[in-house]
This record gives sequence, C-alpha cells and structure tokens, in this order.
Amino acid sequence: MQNRYLPLDAMNWFDEIVFVLDVDRITWVNSKAGDYFGECLDSSIFDLLIFDKGSKLVEAVHSLEKIQFEAKVFAPKKSAWMFFSLTYIPNEQLLILRDISEKKHIDEIKSDISTLMVHELRNPLSAAKSIVSQLIEEEEDPEKIKTLWNLDKQVERLERIIQQIEYITMAQLGLYKPKKERINVKRLVDEVLEEVEGLRKTKSISIESKIEIKMMEQDSFIIKTILKNLLSNALKYSLDNSKVILEITEDHLSVQDFGIGIPDSEVDKVFDRFYRSPAAVKMASGSGLGLPVVKHLCNIADFTIDFETKHLIGTKVTIHF
Repeated sequence: MQNRYLPLDAMNWFDEIVFVLDVDRITWVNSKAGDYFGECLDSSIFDLLIFDKGSKLVEAVHSLEKIQFEAKVFAPKKSAWMFFSLTYIPNEQLLILRDISEKKHIDEIKSDISTLMVHELRNPLSAAKSIVSQLIEEEEDPEKIKTLWNLDKQVERLERIIQQIEYITMAQLGLYKPKKERINVKRLVDEVLEEVEGLRKTKSISIESKIEIKMMEQDSFIIKTILKNLLSNALKYSLDNSKVILEITEDHLSVQDFGIGIPDSEVDKVFDRFYRSPAAVKMASGSGLGLPVVKHLCNIADFTIDFETKHLIGTKVTIHF
C-alpha cells in the first residue's frame, strides 16, 4: 500500500465508506463504515457484507482486478437492506461503498408517478376504444360508420400520444433506456406525416422526402419523437406555400425549412427549455420544448446534432446516428 497518496485519517471526512484490506481481512475502516457496519476490524470482508453479488467481489479480490458495481447490502447498524455502489481498487487494496439508497428510492417514486399517470389515462381510453368498436359493429349507416372509424382513428392516436408521454417522462427522469428495434422507415415517416398533416395543410407547405433506407436499427420512440418535433418546428416557422425537406440516410436524419430562421445572437439559446425567440412567438404558438426534447433524446441515444440557421432564410437540423 506504499502507493497511497492520501493519509488514512483524511478518509474519515469522506461521505463514502472505506475499507482497507489485506486480501479479504479488514485492516482499517473510516468512521463512516462504523455508522453502517459497527465494529468490523480484522473481520473478513466476505463475512461482513451480506449481499447477492458476493461472488463478483470474491473474484475481484482474488484476481486483483478493479471492479465497480451496484448491489443491495445489509447494513447491521441501520437494520436495513440498502443500495450501495461498490468500487474495489486492487493496487491500494481499498473497497469503497457509496450509499445510493436515497437516489434509488427517488427513482422508484418517479417511476411510480409516471406509471400511475399513464395507467389512469389508459383505462378510460381503453373503455372508449371498446365502445367505439362495438358501435361500429352495430351500425349500418355508411356515413355514421365512417364517422365512427374516424373517431376510432383519433382514439388510436391518443393511445400513441399517451405512450409518448410515458416515454418522454421516463426519459426526462433518466429512467428510459434506449432499445434497438428494426424500424420500417417509410411506415414511421408516414405516421409522423399524418400527425402533422393539419399544420402542413393549413400553411400549404410541401414536404419533400428523401429516404434512402428501408429499415434501420434504432429506438422507434426516440426516432419518431425527434422527427415529429423537427417537422413540427419546421412547419410552424416556415412561410406559407414554401417547402420542407426531410432526408433520412443510414447515418443521419435531417429536416430543412425555408422559414424565418434564427438571428445569430439567439442561436445559443435554441436548446434552452421554454426559450422562444420574439419572431417565433409572433409567428406561431408553442411551448419552447421541441428542440430541448430533441437534444435530450439525442443525449440518451448518443446521437449528435448539427444546427444550421440563417435569419430570414431558414434552418436545417441534422441528427447523426
């Protein structure tokens, strides 16, 4: 342990629990360790720590390999099972435990709130869908059937929106983990175009699609949410009778408009939550969350963003996969 640069007594000021080991025997502990485990000098670390991932620590100690992982460990002085992040540093024969129980508890509460919100929305919506389906089966008037089909379509749209709310909430809380899915690109684009059709039609804007791939391996929620936000922004801030260009290739997605653009002095603020330029406020309603959500999802998926804009000429946003 001659390589240790920090005096042992200094570790008494750490918020983490610190054990100094001689192989598996505990030779020194800081004061924080006593708060959780009581008197433990000369004990075997494997006897002291009761948890389900003990074999990982045994293997690391005997092979002298650095390891870091999370585990639920019983703390005798707290009389409770607690969550810790464990780090074993073989060169210094240090085992460091950081209590993450509060963070885990908060994450569980956040997850429960998100799940409850979505559950409460889904129940009445499922009932409505069932009623509409029954009415369609019983109806004979073609015009009424057409109306009911349109209603059913809107219910399905609400279901997709609720799913997006669930995913976005989870993403913003740091609880969403991207998954790889095989996506039919044309089908996904068609769904998004259908959802923004009202806005496009109102302003008589043409959307030029340049799609070079049929399938992609990405998270469908993330790709769809990014695309919808970018297209919605492009349509909102485009001039009437102009066009928007959508391009999707194997390595990027881009949306370009020929609208009001953004002055150089405001470009640094476009990814700030709720920020909207004075020109944008005058031109269209909005929350100022479109681009911040895009940026957040790109961070989660490990994408990069290129943002190009010229005032009164237009904007192009490119997402690199």
